[in-house]
Amino acid sequence: MSSEVLIDGDQSHIRWIEIALGYLPEETLRTEGANLAIIGIGSIGGCRLPQQYRQREIVLLSDWIFPPAGNSEGDKAGQFFIITLLHEIAHAVFRHKSPLLDKLTPEELQAQEDEADSMAIGWFNSHVEHRDNKYLKAISTEEFRKIVDWYKDLYDEIEKFKVNWHRAGGT
Repeated sequence: MSSEVLIDGDQSHIRWIEIALGYLPEETLRTEGANLAIIGIGSIGGCRLPQQYRQREIVLLSDWIFPPAGNSEGDKAGQFFIITLLHEIAHAVFRHKSPLLDKLTPEELQAQEDEADSMAIGWFNSHVEHRDNKYLKAISTEEFRKIVDWYKDLYDEIEKFKVNWHRAGGT
């Protein structure tokens, strides 16, 4: 199903990326798959993207958005990861502009974000509806935004840990 999408990362990252790609409509995968490269940075810390990657729409995924071991698609962590990846794929499908390079106004940026949210949540909910799995629930934009706001705290905590860790090991 996702054979045309170039996927790279740790094994657990690849598994979650493949799960999230399962939420895309087959038509979208067929038309956009060969244009996507999705990379979980994970434990590698940094990497160079060879030419084969740069000929595609590239989605880079920070390690902190991947659900921990033991989580499932029905958990908040699973929902957050899947919809976040679908959101980034929606940006690629719509060929959205770069906020920085294209100097988007705040209104233009918000319109792109709303459009990507709408498509990603639509894909997610359509998949959930067709799976008919009691552990998977449809989600509203408002519910997703609450999860996103909740995850902002996680990044702040990771940043504090990183600063403290570096300072303790430094001079």
